[in-house]
Amino acid sequence: MTSADAAAAAASSTDTNTKSAKNISPDLKLLDLTLKNASAIQDSIMGEFTAPGVQEILLVRAGGAFEVHRIESSDTSNSNNNDDNDDNSDEEETRIWLKMIMRVETRSVIRSMENVRLGGEKRDLVIIGSDSGNVSVMDLEGGISKVLHCPAFGKTGCRRGTPGQYLARDPKGRAFMISAIEKRKLVYVLNRDATGRPTIASPLEAHRSRTIVLDTVGVDNGYDNPIFASLEYQYPDEEDFLDNMNMGMGMGNDNDSTKMKIQKEVAYYELDLGLNHVSRRWATPAHPSACCMTPLHGGVEGPSGVLVGGEDYIEYVHEGSTSASKIICAIPRRELHPPNKGILITKMTVHKQKKSKFFALAQSELGDVYKVSIFLDPNDKTQVTGMSISLLDTLPVANALNVSKLGMLFVPAEFGDHLLYQFERIDLGEDVPTCTSEQSLEGFKASGVSSDDVYGYFNTANAGKLACKFVPTVLQNLRRVYTMESLAPTTGVLVGELAGNEVSPQIYTLNGRGPRSSLRILRHGAAVTELAGNEV
Repeated sequence: MTSADAAAAAASSTDTNTKSAKNISPDLKLLDLTLKNASAIQDSIMGEFTAPGVQEILLVRAGGAFEVHRIESSDTSNSNNNDDNDDNSDEEETRIWLKMIMRVETRSVIRSMENVRLGGEKRDLVIIGSDSGNVSVMDLEGGISKVLHCPAFGKTGCRRGTPGQYLARDPKGRAFMISAIEKRKLVYVLNRDATGRPTIASPLEAHRSRTIVLDTVGVDNGYDNPIFASLEYQYPDEEDFLDNMNMGMGMGNDNDSTKMKIQKEVAYYELDLGLNHVSRRWATPAHPSACCMTPLHGGVEGPSGVLVGGEDYIEYVHEGSTSASKIICAIPRRELHPPNKGILITKMTVHKQKKSKFFALAQSELGDVYKVSIFLDPNDKTQVTGMSISLLDTLPVANALNVSKLGMLFVPAEFGDHLLYQFERIDLGEDVPTCTSEQSLEGFKASGVSSDDVYGYFNTANAGKLACKFVPTVLQNLRRVYTMESLAPTTGVLVGELAGNEVSPQIYTLNGRGPRSSLRILRHGAAVTELAGNEV
């Protein structure tokens, strides 16, 4: 065969393959199924998604899937006959579990997630930021997912300059902010058309150059213009950095006076609904170790503002606060914890109770969960006068903290099984280790440090002196009621028929970390779950 014949044959084969590809039906889609879905939970939120009046938990699984679970309970009574006293004693036992309502495979990397409720609605919508370069507004009514809006704003992939890493929504459901790790912030206004269908407006830019964002939340500002709080810092540009370096080299020293200090800030971004414009309204310095925030209730329900968590301290920040009026409190420390090693607050949440009461929960990197109480001025409920931090219990390190109206606490663990707890009590006694902002303020005044260098005093060394000490114990205020099994992380796998009397080989896995590690055996087959039992 000549080269010309070979080229003709190759061209004919290419034409045939092209025609075959064109004949493939566009309705065919690739579907991959796994015998066991991913059990790790990256994030979770609480809301009313599928039906009004029913609180549910929305979980983000590894691999881009999200699930909706509902807290179910059933009462079983056991009757014990007593022949001596001729009476019956009935004992009621309540069984609580999580029931999966729906599961959706997104085929993407979910970076952030928030729930939002429009005015007058009885259910929550879900806002999802992913690696697709879009933001999705979804409705899960009746357990069926429906994408209402999916506007595009950037390139695909998890990039530091593409929004999607952080999501913050207005508590009144009027707008939400989606932010990138660096520079870019977009604000979308939510509304409804004449038919009641949710609508979304074009994005409004709130960019700030050379800015690294660590966290964003929506500030409860009542029905005034929506405000979003951003924990961020701005690094110097190249020219300023080089000038500072040259100045230090020319002076012939390398002390702290020639080094540029980067200050973290809590900034308020205001959305003017009348002008349809976003502006940077206010900013104040934050603790150098600050890493997370959670908003407090505002309007007629609370003082508004945010709680900022960092290393060894939790701080209350709101517009108008100054360095001289800082409300900052040290967290209780373990008795055997090294005094020169800080304890970082990783997760915080706020739960609203009846009669405009609320409390906050904060968890450290060691797993200790603290109850944060806010003290208000009796004559002005919008003014915060102090703060106290009490030890609640020690739980597994969580990726989120979800408190339900039923008095439940769901903890999606970072490692190992996920747990559901029930509050035994939330009003802690005087014997519980507690630190107050008054104690921290007294220590600051006694040190003689200037109010301009307030964060120079509140460091790890002084935290060991200000904080009270405690020894971790078993659960005192919480009771575990349900365990959701998880194989994450799997550190070792062995496949083999080691039982000796089974046909299919077993899968032996090493899971967890530290004292929660386990050896598990996986077998082929369908598991049987007993929902109810009755002795004959």
